Amino acid sequence: MNKKAVLGVLAAAIAVAYGGSTWWAGSQIKSRYDTAFDELPKQTALVRVAERKYERGFLGAVSTVTLEIGCAPDAAAAVASKPAEGDEAEEDDEEDAGIKPPKQLRLTIRDTIHHGPLAGGTLAAATIDSELVLDAKVQADVEKFFGKAKPLTAHTKVGFSGAVTTDLTVAPVKLAEEGKGRLDWQGAQARVEVNAARTQARYDLTVPGLDFSDARSGITMKMGKLTAKADMDSSAGWFLATGKSEGRLDTLEFAIKKKAAADGAAAAETPKALPTVVLQGIDLLADASIKDGLYTSSGTLKGAGKIGETKIDKFELTSSARRIHAAGYKKLADAWMQSGAVNGCGKGGSKASQAAMQALAEQLAPDLKAMAKYAPEAGLDRMLVEIDGKRGELGYTVSMAGVTDEDLQLPGTALMMKRGALKAHARLPMKWLEKLAETGAESGQTPPPEMVAGLVEQGEAMGFVKRDGDDVTGQVEFSDGSLKVNGKPLGGMGSAGK
Repeated sequence: MNKKAVLGVLAAAIAVAYGGSTWWAGSQIKSRYDTAFDELPKQTALVRVAERKYERGFLGAVSTVTLEIGCAPDAAAAVASKPAEGDEAEEDDEEDAGIKPPKQLRLTIRDTIHHGPLAGGTLAAATIDSELVLDAKVQADVEKFFGKAKPLTAHTKVGFSGAVTTDLTVAPVKLAEEGKGRLDWQGAQARVEVNAARTQARYDLTVPGLDFSDARSGITMKMGKLTAKADMDSSAGWFLATGKSEGRLDTLEFAIKKKAAADGAAAAETPKALPTVVLQGIDLLADASIKDGLYTSSGTLKGAGKIGETKIDKFELTSSARRIHAAGYKKLADAWMQSGAVNGCGKGGSKASQAAMQALAEQLAPDLKAMAKYAPEAGLDRMLVEIDGKRGELGYTVSMAGVTDEDLQLPGTALMMKRGALKAHARLPMKWLEKLAETGAESGQTPPPEMVAGLVEQGEAMGFVKRDGDDVTGQVEFSDGSLKVNGKPLGGMGSAGK
């Protein structure tokens, strides 16, 4: 065989191999689309696939899907647990006649798909460019905010392993009306990476900033750069995602400015200005894990700032949940998301809707009570504020402890009273209480500052608070069906401190 023949055979082989790879990639991508949209309605009662079209070619495809977000039109009938009887049915019909179900939001998303192995010039199983499809009326409204830019776009790369990387962009918004206000949103960018099994996800988010003002209410808000990232494991379900996440907000400024009184209006009728709140260097840290089937999570928010002329040297807030039975929680969360009644569907406030919610609560009650056996605990571990070297702190936890199989036969309220526990504590500098009284004296909402010391002494004599140097402290504990204040059982008024 001569050289030209060999090259011809080789070229044909490459063409066949490439064509086979392209066809395989197209088949895999369509299969993933089918699976994703089949699963979507099963996850929540609030999202449905209203229309869907998939036009597949050899080198690519176009997927167009319309999602309906909100309650289904027939939700009113779906939430009714059973038909009413006799006169009650007629009364329900009359009562519900004037109640309209919430309006649904429809979003149409068009994906332009390029099949691999060379997808849009990139070595990948596929690349996908996504955008919102808007009708003429909506497009005109959107252009008032985004101009000619596409409000939301995404570029996705699908690897040969099935892993997905998506770059998402939200366009900036600039809107200003004389005498009404302005909005300057600098957009947002995010990168999301998900493994083939959709059990591992990483994301990075950047929001450059926001500047907003409303002349009618006098509200102004400025937000500096926000960044966030996370590395999560969702193999136990998205409600039980584990891993670490962190974020940082450079600055946040909020104020309500006093407006001039309108002609003929009394000064007291005009909104009062509130001190400008400025928060700086705000860090958010979160962590979650599952061990021996029990879920634990914690989150911390901390930073510094200023309220009016008062400088906040430090603030910190930490909350957590511990020993949450993962399987039980997932079952409750799935039922909650899949219930139209719980999500406000149907004729909100109607007897049928209320009955459906009651039926769901009764259905889930045994699972909820069973979780109590694992001694779950949650609360605000600590909220701390430091100003001029003075520190205020408070916190609380609620939990269940020592629950037995026999206890689970009790009604929910009786179980809580028997095995529920609450611990709360607070520490506030005396100077802060005096300052708060001084600030609120003008409105008559607080006692005069000179009365604060006397009231604290009275509370101390009754055992409700304690003095610890320059601070006022208090502790409350409920357990084993009894209440203690500062370590002593709560007796009659005036006897707690004796």
